[in-house]
Amino acid sequence: METKQKMAIAGSGLVVAGIGLGIVGAALILPAVFAWTARLVEKGADGLAARVEGVSKTVGTVAGTLHRSFNEAKRAGVAEMKRSRSNERNVAS
Repeated sequence: METKQKMAIAGSGLVVAGIGLGIVGAALILPAVFAWTARLVEKGADGLAARVEGVSKTVGTVAGTLHRSFNEAKRAGVAEMKRSRSNERNVAS
């Protein structure tokens, strides 16, 4: 064999060894990456749940306030209608 052929075979062997080490490295890193990703997703879900809960409380508070305001406005409107009917009756008498 000539020197060029020996170098080509050695180079091919080194390329194959590099690919094999890359596959082994990826296999070793994959569980760690999966764990990190799962942890980030969990933290994100917890944060999102807290935000949704806060927004839900705010919406509930606003809805309660509006409901109370509408009830007060309804009472005031009914009272005004009763007063105007009473005034109409007094004028008609």
